[in-house]
Amino acid sequence: MGFRLIFLLLVIFSPRLQAQSDSSLPVVTDSSRPAIKASDTLIRYRINGVYLGSIWRDLKYTVARPAHWEKRDYIRLGVITGVTGILLGGDYGVKQFFVRHQSNFVTSVTDQIEPFGNAYSPYLVAGMYVVGVIAKDRNLEHGGLMAAKSLIISTAIYATIKSIVRRGRPTYYDSPFSFNAPFSKDKQHTSFPSGHSLTVMTVATAFAELYGKDHPWVPWVSYGIAGLTGATRLYENRHWSSDVWVGLALGHFVTKSVFRHHRELEHKKAMQLMMAP
Repeated sequence: MGFRLIFLLLVIFSPRLQAQSDSSLPVVTDSSRPAIKASDTLIRYRINGVYLGSIWRDLKYTVARPAHWEKRDYIRLGVITGVTGILLGGDYGVKQFFVRHQSNFVTSVTDQIEPFGNAYSPYLVAGMYVVGVIAKDRNLEHGGLMAAKSLIISTAIYATIKSIVRRGRPTYYDSPFSFNAPFSKDKQHTSFPSGHSLTVMTVATAFAELYGKDHPWVPWVSYGIAGLTGATRLYENRHWSSDVWVGLALGHFVTKSVFRHHRELEHKKAMQLMMAP
């Protein structure tokens, strides 16, 4: 079922992935030289030294973003922090709710959704890239690499946080405030944040960035699947609700940062072309 879904999505999107352009860029009207076209400013990756180097540069950009935040960014942080605090207070109650409402039917449904967090999403990203290479579709190939880069960076940040914040999983502890020392190795304290939620939201956000402009339904479907995947982690008693919330938020905003940096680089390239003699 999972592979058929992945194949269907690739068939739908392969011919439709369009290059994004910044409509706010000035138009060169100097008749002495050709006007700059949107295609002239595009940056399209292949697996090479440039792409590998961009992963490190995007990681640094993402980590340094708080130093360049605007008012709206602090508002978003406040919302995320506030919701996290509310969920921390309700984590135990949420756990008990899902424990009390388990059934064979619901379990059969969650078993189909849960793999989006650890299997389907990475396969979909890899499939995008492979199909792009085989079909010689540079946009699709680039899209797969952008999604892969977002996943690498968000996973690196997530793994760092998880190694420091050693929170006990609800599978083993009734208290949501059971913590171990940073960098401890026991598997019982690996709850925060949710890796499944981060993975599926990273890929969902990448798809929304790549396809959302031309297909407004894509973000609804992508984010809907991400949310349902997070809910399966609560149902299976693998994570606290605050783990899932932070995992989703982290995957979303890290991926948005990666794509934002890419658009800034394309804008910079356009400016350089305009200033060239």
